[in-house]
Amino acid sequence: MNNKPKISTPWIVAIASLSCLLYYYFGYLLQRSDFGILLGLYSGFFLGYFFIIFSDFKYKFLLGLVFRLVLVCQIPNLSQDFYRFIWDGRLIINGLNPYSFLPVDIVNSVFEGDFLIGKMGDLSAHNHSNYPPFNQLIFAIGAFASPRDILGNALVFRLVIILADIGIYIFGRKILDIFNLEKDKIYLYFLNPLIIIELTGNLHFEGVMMFFLCLAFYFFYKSKYFASAVFIALAILTKLVPLMLLPFFIKKMSLRNLLIFYFLIGIICLGAFLLFFDKNLVANYSKTVGLWFTNFEFNASIYYVLREIGFWITGYNLIGVIGKVTPVIIIVTIFCMALKKKDFLQNQFMALMVYFLVSTTIHPWYLTSMIFFGVFLNVKSIWVWSYLIILSYSAYTTNQFSEKPLFLFLEYLPVVGLFYFELRKMLKETVIAE
Repeated sequence: MNNKPKISTPWIVAIASLSCLLYYYFGYLLQRSDFGILLGLYSGFFLGYFFIIFSDFKYKFLLGLVFRLVLVCQIPNLSQDFYRFIWDGRLIINGLNPYSFLPVDIVNSVFEGDFLIGKMGDLSAHNHSNYPPFNQLIFAIGAFASPRDILGNALVFRLVIILADIGIYIFGRKILDIFNLEKDKIYLYFLNPLIIIELTGNLHFEGVMMFFLCLAFYFFYKSKYFASAVFIALAILTKLVPLMLLPFFIKKMSLRNLLIFYFLIGIICLGAFLLFFDKNLVANYSKTVGLWFTNFEFNASIYYVLREIGFWITGYNLIGVIGKVTPVIIIVTIFCMALKKKDFLQNQFMALMVYFLVSTTIHPWYLTSMIFFGVFLNVKSIWVWSYLIILSYSAYTTNQFSEKPLFLFLEYLPVVGLFYFELRKMLKETVIAE
């Protein structure tokens, strides 16, 4: 981000003002089925994003806040997950365990139960909650603060998410300073349109997870392993993805410290889940999580290729088989990478990329962790993907969900191609010296 072009302040203000108008339209007027408009708006966001990122404008942080505040009263328009968050929160304040019941079985147990079930969709309504305990705490706070108002819930969730992004901005800069990298690189995350739209706008909590991971990495690099373990546990209790990153600490500390580190994480996570314990907790939760590997399909890449080969050979969908093999491949890959003494963050980035490329389901907000890691690495694939993944919304252009092979090809060909060349380069050199 050195040698930034000299763009006059009035031009940046004009670009930022136009971006605000586009964010307003995106948040309050856009329908998910209007894919052409969605793509045009998102392209406009990215054009403005790169002008701002690569300028010497001094108030980029303020712009990031303003873009988020434009969306502060938005009801999510690209995702139904928000309604399940409200459902789980209302269950908790009513004294019910969100891991114990299917929404369709207890419709009248929460205020506006019929409305929430209709909005969350059949898939969510017919499965147990898969959101970990810290996420459930946020849901409960939202329900307690606003037990009967949808927008009130949204405001509580949005406040938490925006504060998490501010935390990532603060501690991300500190980590960049540790690496002797330019602190302004954090704006690649903070101003990224995908982060703003999918987290602040559509209320996904991957940003909260990344805030805890960011804190964990900061304290880890300061050799404060106790604090690091606590924040990694909180990240796992927000989203399960950080579980995949635990092996990368094996080569980074002594055996004694490592065992204490893992023990603390395990105790904190176990204690949090015990708060929701009943005889069916393990069965219900593991079944729901397993569905993401063996039942759900969306915006996949390598999996879709394997699925088509399976159709050609057997005549039916092999997701049940592929979904069981995929976790094994991921685990083996992660441990092989973790046991090599290479760059800590770089290896995690590569592991996540492999995981997402072989997964059966990739929603746009899943890329949050990759975007964060990309801030510290000399990679381009994630920035390209954070734009092209918007093509996945082309599947919602009609009432009947239908993915378009052409858009999948346009999304993944540049990403896989770039990652291939980056992977070759990463295997030869360490990007960040530790």
